[in-house]
Amino acid sequence: MPIDRKRRIFRAGPLAPPRRGLGGRPTLAAGIAAVAIVGGTVLLSLPAALFGRVPAGPQSVQATAALVAVVDGETLRLGDQVVRLRGVTAPPRGQVCEAADGRRFDCGAAAATGLAALLRGRTVDCRLQGRDSAGVVLATCVADGTDLNLGVIAGGWARAARSDPALAAAEAQARAAHQGLWASTTF
Repeated sequence: MPIDRKRRIFRAGPLAPPRRGLGGRPTLAAGIAAVAIVGGTVLLSLPAALFGRVPAGPQSVQATAALVAVVDGETLRLGDQVVRLRGVTAPPRGQVCEAADGRRFDCGAAAATGLAALLRGRTVDCRLQGRDSAGVVLATCVADGTDLNLGVIAGGWARAARSDPALAAAEAQARAAHQGLWASTTF
């Protein structure tokens, strides 16, 4: 055997079928193409069903008095759901206010105490209405018939969002009557 001749290591035997690519089987090529087209269509048309979607949460949350906790003057914990009262802006805990007589006090804690007095011993039902910029759930809450959003503002424990006329009117009345934190000189 000459040295210049290329050697084939693997040779097809006489009984081996001849080699063919997909070109020799048009039915197989058409089947693969059809599966790719159908699969692509399903992927593009139903991505939510294939990859999952966050299920819609509840539209309302209810908690008995034992499961309700006041976080601050505008935030409640109802079981394991935290909600912020929609349209209500209360001072944060630790903010110092000064009373008319010069005495200094924590007006954030006073606002939380005012909210706690509104719901003490009552079942709370909140209608969820989206999220704020921090991702906290916004809600309108009622405690045995008492509107907590309106009550905390009417009591003078928080400021109202200007976008809600009923809350803004309640704030104006509380401010004029020097109720709650409006009795201080720095709120």
